[in-house]
Formats: sequence, C-alpha cells, structure tokens
Amino acid sequence: MEYKDFFERVKGFLEQAEIHKRRGNNDFNPYLEMWSESNEVKLHSALISGFLNPLGNHYQGDVFLEEFLQCVGLKEWFGDTSNARVHKEYENIDVYITNGKRHIIVENKIWGKDQDRQIERYIEIIAKEQSRDSSDTESSEIDSNDMESSELESSENVAQQELSQAYKNIAVLYLAPYKRNPSGYSLGKWEMQGDSLVNGDNKVKFKAITYKKEILAWIEKSQAKVGCITNLNAALLFYKDVVQIITNTKENTMSLEKFLTENNMEENMKIVFEILENKDKIMESYCEAIVEKHRKQIESKDFEIVKTSKDKKMGRWNRIDLSYPFMIKPKNCGKYYFAFCVEYFIQKGEYNCYGVKIFHQNSILDINKTEPYKTIKEYLEDIKEVWWLNYDERWHYWLNTSITELESKLQEFLDSNKIKALNEKLKEYQA
Repeated sequence: MEYKDFFERVKGFLEQAEIHKRRGNNDFNPYLEMWSESNEVKLHSALISGFLNPLGNHYQGDVFLEEFLQCVGLKEWFGDTSNARVHKEYENIDVYITNGKRHIIVENKIWGKDQDRQIERYIEIIAKEQSRDSSDTESSEIDSNDMESSELESSENVAQQELSQAYKNIAVLYLAPYKRNPSGYSLGKWEMQGDSLVNGDNKVKFKAITYKKEILAWIEKSQAKVGCITNLNAALLFYKDVVQIITNTKENTMSLEKFLTENNMEENMKIVFEILENKDKIMESYCEAIVEKHRKQIESKDFEIVKTSKDKKMGRWNRIDLSYPFMIKPKNCGKYYFAFCVEYFIQKGEYNCYGVKIFHQNSILDINKTEPYKTIKEYLEDIKEVWWLNYDERWHYWLNTSITELESKLQEFLDSNKIKALNEKLKEYQA
C-alpha cells in the first residue's frame, strides 16, 4: 500500500468518525463533567449508595439493593431488604448497608491505597455498636454499682458473647476495579481465611468484588428492572460508561486502533511501525516546515529563526539532555529576552514540548542562581507585566506537549503585544 493511499483512507475514517460523533455517538458524560472517573467518594460511593438506598429519590424501593445483594452473593444471608437502610460515609465507611440484624461494610478502592487498620476499625465500630445496643436493651434498668462482683463478671461475659455474635452478622465487601484483596496493613488483627476474616474465635464474612464483574452486572440488571423510566435508565447508562472506562471495557466502535487492525492489518501496521521508527525525523521535518512556512511573517515582525544542531546542545538548561533545535528570538534583543522554542530531549530521542521562555544570551536563564534571576523577576513584577507567566522550575509563557497546536501557538506568540512589550522592557534592564 502506498503512503498516499494509506493517509487517504485514514483521513476518510477520521472524517466519518467526526460525523458519527455529531450524530449522537459521543463521549459526553455528565458525571465526568463534574468529577474524575476515579473519584471514589463523590462519584462512585455517592452513586452506588444513592441507588441502593430504598428510601432514595428514585422511588423504586429496594429493587436496586436486591439486585446488588444477588450480584455479590449475599441476598440469602442478608435477608429482608424492605426495611434496610444504606448510608454513605457512615463513620468513614464508604457504603454501609444494614437491616438492623445484618450489616454490610463496603470498602471502595478505585486506585487509592489502604489505610492503617482501616477495615479493622470499621468492623470494630459496627460490632461494638450492635453489641452495645443489645446490652442496653437487656440491662437498661440495672445499675452496675448495685451488682455483686460475680454478677458483674457474668455481665461482662454476656457482653463478650454478644460482641462475638455481632461479628457473625457482619460482612465486608472490598470493591476495586479488578479483583484485589485488602492488605494486612488495612486488616490489622484480622486475617483472611477463604471467604471470611478471622480474629481469634471471631469471624466476619468477606468477599473481594470488582467493578468489572459485580458492579457492571448489577448496573445491567438494574437497567432491566427500571425498563422505560427514562431518567433512571439514563443515569445507570452514564454510570455504566464510567465503570467501563475505569475497567478498560468500554468499546469504541469508531476507534482508529480498531480501524487499523480490522482491515488490511498487515499493510497498515507495516506503515504505522515505519512511521514510529522514523518519528524523530518526521517531527523534526514537521517543526522545520512550520517555521519555514512562517519565515516571512517572523522576519517582518522583527524576529529571527535560530536553528541548532542537537550535537551542539545550544540553549541547554542546566541539563545535558535538553536542547532547543528551533528558536524564534527578537532580532534586536537585549542581554535577556523571551523567545519561542521547541524542545528536544536527546536522551529520550523525542521532541517533547514547546513554549515561550526567558533566555540569557541564547541559554535559558538558570533559576538556581539567585542573581540575576531574582532581580529580573523583581524588575518585571514591578512593571506589572508578568501576571500570565507560569513557573515550573523555569519561567515560561506556556508549555505545551500537544504538538498538533504548535503552529497556532507560534502564531499566538508572533501576534502577542505582551511579548513585544516585555522584550522592549528587558532591553532596558542592566544586570
């Protein structure tokens, strides 16, 4: 296959993909407009608990909770769901489900790390609450000061038995995108033994569940339950999309990868691999073509093009692996000036980014030296002209790694009155 034919086919596909998106196949998701797909508390725990709560504003009662319990294998064990309650962030527990007798602790981990004795603390909180409630009911009228020592000892034994019984009514679900068990750091004195967590003679139910399996299955079963209730169906559909993103199961029917590997795969890949092997040369030619395209404009605006060899490492900034093969600088500049530059990392062998930086006689200003960096900074701040400068170990107007915007950013630089004003001011600066 000729390169021309290959690029024509790819161009045609991308045009069709764009039309396809405009007709409805898009990636818009209201949840992701508000939160990151990995936001455990505000997105995932909030949505899961909201759907599971029988008293929720979905007005579907315990329908979603029943389906969830079925998917995680706890429906029979949990029992009656008609009077169940679901809480988010109860005593820092991500999702807490209870019907008064049975208690489910859901620890939600997207990519977060386990915390010290986290699950141990949650188990103890719920167990002690339940045993205390039971003890309060039976001994609310008994004053321990009036009890004989034998009676007090007997009472303590009863309390211990009630605590042991409370553990039997607790289940812990450890939820992550893919199957993952909690660390000993989180379990504390509890140990995993099959489908249980064990601490001496005490035992609680345990299961590691995943977004990829149990949560996706629950969403699909819930969708079937709500049928044509449009807003609930849409809410579940958007959440399914989020879950598929974090589990890498979302299918993109208009993806370039799929296009390249479905038809003429061998020929396509031959060209793709050849392009990748020559990426450095291609990027250099691309940058040079853009600079040459704008040469007349560059020179007419009193800038000049400085091209350097990677071997010379001109303009390196305190590191031997960084150079500037393309730089657009003022023709009549002072000792210090702002220039547009394209950066090349020699060790990585790639064009990394581009932007506007402050230079000192063709070398980027070393900010590790207190002078003259400090005095220049103070000088420019005094003239109130650098409010738009960012700082990430160096001064720059903007730094961009999206090379597709190189031409538009170069044009922005050439049209910028602020750049011109700054360079004029720097002519007056004397180190």
